Amino acid sequence: MAFARSVICWRKRKAAASWNWKWTTGPAATSSAPLPEISTLILHRRRLAACAALTFGLVGCATQPAENEETNMADDALARLEQTASVGPIAHLPLWEAYTPDQVEVGAARLIEEVDAAFATLEGEVSPTWAGTMEPLEHLEHRLGHVVGVVSHLVSVKYTDELKAAFDAIRPDYVALANRMSQSRPIYDAMLQIRAADGFADESPARRRVVEESIRAMERSGVHLEGDAKARYREIQQRLAELSNDFSSNLVKQEQSARIDVEDPDRVAGVPEPILALAATRAVSDGVENATAADGPWHFAVNGPNYVAVIQHGKDQGLREEFYRAYRSRGTAPQLDNRPLLQEILELRQEMAQLVGFSNYAEFSVAAKMAPDVAAVWTLFEELESAARPAAEREYAQLVDFMRAQGAPEAEDPQPWDVGFWSERLRESLYDYDGERLRSYFQMPKVFDGLFSLVAKLYDVQIREVEPGSVPVWDESVRFFEVVDDSEVVAGFYVDPYARPGEKRGGAWMNTVVQRSRLLAGPGQSSSLPVALFVMNGRPPGEGAVGLMSLDEVRTLFHEFGHAMQHMFTQIEESGASGLNLVEWDAVELASQFNEFWMDHKPFLRALTAHAETGEQLDLETIDRIVASRNFMVGNGTLRQLQFGKTDMTLHEQYGFGDGPDPFEIESEIVAQTVVTPSLADESMLPAFTHLFSGGYAAGYYSYKWAEVLAADAFAAFREVGLDNDAGVREVAQRFNDTVLGLGGSLPAVEVYRLFRGRDAEPAALLEDQGLR
Repeated sequence: MAFARSVICWRKRKAAASWNWKWTTGPAATSSAPLPEISTLILHRRRLAACAALTFGLVGCATQPAENEETNMADDALARLEQTASVGPIAHLPLWEAYTPDQVEVGAARLIEEVDAAFATLEGEVSPTWAGTMEPLEHLEHRLGHVVGVVSHLVSVKYTDELKAAFDAIRPDYVALANRMSQSRPIYDAMLQIRAADGFADESPARRRVVEESIRAMERSGVHLEGDAKARYREIQQRLAELSNDFSSNLVKQEQSARIDVEDPDRVAGVPEPILALAATRAVSDGVENATAADGPWHFAVNGPNYVAVIQHGKDQGLREEFYRAYRSRGTAPQLDNRPLLQEILELRQEMAQLVGFSNYAEFSVAAKMAPDVAAVWTLFEELESAARPAAEREYAQLVDFMRAQGAPEAEDPQPWDVGFWSERLRESLYDYDGERLRSYFQMPKVFDGLFSLVAKLYDVQIREVEPGSVPVWDESVRFFEVVDDSEVVAGFYVDPYARPGEKRGGAWMNTVVQRSRLLAGPGQSSSLPVALFVMNGRPPGEGAVGLMSLDEVRTLFHEFGHAMQHMFTQIEESGASGLNLVEWDAVELASQFNEFWMDHKPFLRALTAHAETGEQLDLETIDRIVASRNFMVGNGTLRQLQFGKTDMTLHEQYGFGDGPDPFEIESEIVAQTVVTPSLADESMLPAFTHLFSGGYAAGYYSYKWAEVLAADAFAAFREVGLDNDAGVREVAQRFNDTVLGLGGSLPAVEVYRLFRGRDAEPAALLEDQGLR
């Protein structure tokens, strides 16, 4: 809990200490005690309130006592899941601890029944107006999304087999209901009438876009299909949901058990001490008595933080190879093998796309994105690759020459597990700083303080932590913060900073908890206040120590907070277009990647630093070297990202039509064509590629590069006025806030960007920034 203590001491809170959070069922408070027993009367009061809010008398809102014990149990479970907490004006916060496996399975099943019945009534009584169609749909989607979203999140960050089983039990009915809603002909016809009405042009841009994009989404979901074709589409959606969930869960389960056990101290030479401490702790938990960081034995979990530490710093080539092979074989363990799953996913996606009129899934995916077509994506790939390849070849030749100069025997035949280690040594040689030792200067509380100061400078808002214990969280390390504008709380967010091997999946991500919504507004509010969460997998600190961050982890923090800002700073009060909703997938990374550019501004980067023991800032010479190194191996990094994007796009264009190479042959060919560093003939990233098979980036991984072009071009607007020109920077930041961050999905992304920049984005700024042009 060092992070908690540090943050509490490090930031003053004005009003937070005086606020109490309340347990609520729907719009009214029912108790001040945690998880109270909900009586039948209170439960039905909640339902009646929901009925009144929906305005058209939905069924499923019973007003009579339950007739049997089973019904009472289901009603009670649902009431617990739908309870929420408030802190000041921020409402609708989940009670995470209420989501036990038994409550989830019973309560979520009842929720699905109620929403299904309510939706059936809406279909029969729908009125082709905003209030008669779109508002009732938003209420139903909020109820479903709140509960299922919490369960999905907890499976990712507090995994247990029991919770996964409960999620599996309700998921088929949830997916079936979602499919039925997306294929409802009465709702679709009502939306068409709304769009055709005389007054539609006078509606707000947000409302018009919600209607238009809802129509398009229903068409992409097969609303026009009939008979066997419609049934098959639903079957595919159901199966894809199962496969995606299994794909992700298999990786979590494998991480729970996968170990690399080491007893010889010579083999762990160079591995950072905090990693050794974690491995010794893991050995103790595995039943090995007296394991220590200094003497071992060490049981390494096969996860991202351990992999990076060993590959970059482990001096023993054999240990690096063992780690490389273990990490690259994730998703292939017996009983947890993702290879057949991903092949079936690809085949089903192609069939689904063809059912709704597309030649392949790549066309289906890109049709809903900012890129005009698949050809434009390949044009971007080609332009970036032609610029990056010469640089990548020079970089790799320099690396091999350096290895020879250092007398490394592996220089004559470099292997994949050698590249990371020797690249780190080359970087240290060229720029004279040790990335691992730099961690001591990037204390997590100090970094957060610097990030929040930047946000205050750019957007004139303040961020303060809410007293720990004042808001329900899913883990004791999670913290909650408020965003304050002119003394008024306008948003909030959770931070989950540290890795928890075996229960928390790897990587970093942001998600939404509460949307800005006019329909969810509390008393005196025009809309509910948006709440985000973002998750990292930083190295957990030792007991009593402060959390320390690597440069990459600091960059990841800035990235994820960029996503959170776009959600929290939205000015749109129609939930369907607020925040990230309706923002095209290839524009979603604009705000996040834009935020990363501030780390290359030397005065700001230095302000983030304070040595954990002395408090001294990092010296100016080291800051200069860090910034100078930002494009180290950038050519190879670009080719690596292009390899991912090209593999993704090719799979979704070509695989799944019967004859032809399998996914792994396609991947292998693209690797050979694209990257210049060594790789193993039989290695594949696909069985662990969650972005493609359980993360929403199918035929969309190119979005990172597409948005990187946008982000570099956007940051160039700040450079043009001068980064030290405070008045000029604030003026550009205000325009960025009013457009990119503020408008959400109320307009197409290309129009939003033009409002900010006055023109379309161009790759020139990115290539120049990276030294590739």
